[in-house]
Amino acid sequence: MILSNCLEMNLSDILMEDDWGNDLEDSTHNSENISIKAQQEWNGAIASLEKLLNLTIGIDNKNNELIQGVVFSSPTPLITDIKLVSRLETVVFSTSNNKRMALMPCDFHHTFKPVSPLHFIDVVLDIDDLLIKEQFCLILTEKFCCLIVKSIDKNNQSRFQFSFTPEIIKKAWLLLKTRLIFSQNYQTEYLENLIKKFINIVPNYKIVSQFTRYLLKELEHFNTSKTEQEINKIPRQSQSISLKKTPLPPYPEFELLQALTHEIRTPLTTIQTITKLLIKRAKLTPDLVKHLELIEQECTEQINRMELIFRAAELESQSTKKEVVKLVPTSLEEILNRTIPSWKKQAQRRNIILDIIIPQKLPKIVSDPAILTQILGSLIEKFTRNLPSGGNFEVLILPAGNQLKLQFLSESNFNNDHVKCLGKLLLFQPDTGSLSLSHDVTKNIFHALGGKLTIKQKPHKGEILTIFLPLGIK
Repeated sequence: MILSNCLEMNLSDILMEDDWGNDLEDSTHNSENISIKAQQEWNGAIASLEKLLNLTIGIDNKNNELIQGVVFSSPTPLITDIKLVSRLETVVFSTSNNKRMALMPCDFHHTFKPVSPLHFIDVVLDIDDLLIKEQFCLILTEKFCCLIVKSIDKNNQSRFQFSFTPEIIKKAWLLLKTRLIFSQNYQTEYLENLIKKFINIVPNYKIVSQFTRYLLKELEHFNTSKTEQEINKIPRQSQSISLKKTPLPPYPEFELLQALTHEIRTPLTTIQTITKLLIKRAKLTPDLVKHLELIEQECTEQINRMELIFRAAELESQSTKKEVVKLVPTSLEEILNRTIPSWKKQAQRRNIILDIIIPQKLPKIVSDPAILTQILGSLIEKFTRNLPSGGNFEVLILPAGNQLKLQFLSESNFNNDHVKCLGKLLLFQPDTGSLSLSHDVTKNIFHALGGKLTIKQKPHKGEILTIFLPLGIK
């Protein structure tokens, strides 16, 4: 990375290189909710990092003068624990030399004390510097390195990102180093020598897992507090309403399903993160990369499966689907270009022949791109997991008036004799151990997307799923 180019980049640009979880953007919340969510994640991450530092830094070490890490942050110091501050070199980037205080919340449960300006190195940024638009914290220690950033994305919405990836950490340090050089900070050489001890650290997977658990616990506490505040706002007279008049969720299993999908996605996301790190370090060992990529793909598929079940439960429990689904002009071509490679890998892994026939140019449709991507992936998985080995199916896409028609055609029927219904939402196939959405729920999802799904089964001639999606405005 050329130093002059670094001045034209910010940290969120660097993190985009590592942001594999952004393929399915969450379009189910308005701008205010997204901003609140990003702030909660930022606050929770700071608190989690401070706990992680307490866990990994030898505070009780006899050599009290030993510096065990460096913390870069903006626009204020973020680490407030005095014992930690004495063991960390703190560097603060901002646009002025004014006295600063640690105003960013690091713990939802305690009050905070100011951090003395004597305890940190001050770096003044130019008023036009791109970095002043971001809140960030880069931590480098002997045990782990981590970057967290809260920024505004291209859609003018708040966004939280983090990474433990060594390559991303190195690029982030280079970007910050350019600011040190251009500000002619006299501590640049000292910091560069200090950071050499930490910059190549690859974190143990247990540390990344622990950070994830800390972060989830912080967010859970915040959401619990928010719920209690909302309950306290309810007028006293409303608490005397008869239970017979109190609206209940359509199906009692939805809340349980949402909780279970959350618990399943969390460890899988950690495994996925670690696998990504290992793949980047194992490029010279093709066999190892092959196995790691298989693990990463399995994790991704399972995460997407759980996310779809969560969304389906959310849709079925909402009185109005508009609160969950946001229909916007969508490029189906972009979705297919992104997902077809993984569909083919999925089919090959199960020895299924997949043929996809697409026109040279596809018109835009109106849909929710995140949910559409997930539900199409779910249908592909249904075919690949339930067809016998060596079977084949075809995906055909054709224009149909003011709609776009997608057809999934299989040569053989699925064995539905042993399929069990799990409540109103799920189907369970004991022979394969697979979970899928029920036909009614799948149809409801396409209806919420402004489309339609029909399913036809012909004895000994296979199954045909036909999807109609509305075209966008020309």
